[in-house]
Amino acid sequence: MTKKWDPNAFWSFYTELIGGSNLSSMAGYPQHGNTCRLLHSVAVAYYSCRIASLLGARFHMRDMARGALFHDYFFYDAQDGDPAHKKHWSRHPDIAWQNASKELDLTGIETDIIRTHMFPLTIRPPKYREGAVVTLVDKGCSVYEFFKRKRPYPKLAGHV
Repeated sequence: MTKKWDPNAFWSFYTELIGGSNLSSMAGYPQHGNTCRLLHSVAVAYYSCRIASLLGARFHMRDMARGALFHDYFFYDAQDGDPAHKKHWSRHPDIAWQNASKELDLTGIETDIIRTHMFPLTIRPPKYREGAVVTLVDKGCSVYEFFKRKRPYPKLAGHV
């Protein structure tokens, strides 16, 4: 458990995860306009860790980063109008959790982050402070991406 923010450690950790999972394939799916799902997930993880360090409390940064990176870990275009994707917003947290569970040994905090990140749209609230931070940051990133249609996160995009 740590509260110190180290962007270099975050990017090293991200590189390690990209190499050991199918995370990079999320770059092929849109999320909130012109953002790809991978960039969205990286932004949520990056800013969750950054904000957590500013709050001054102790957080499990590794678990928070992993949970945030895999919170939207599903492999279809939810914006394509396919009737099979109806109610996607309420179903995708469990789909993401199932997909991540196939590739990773998830901690309780990581599972909680993935399965609760759509609160309050779903009825399951986060149990851990890490999940609460990711849930709020995910909402903020989603709003930003929706309105910032051209090149969101130029500083992060160079790493993705």
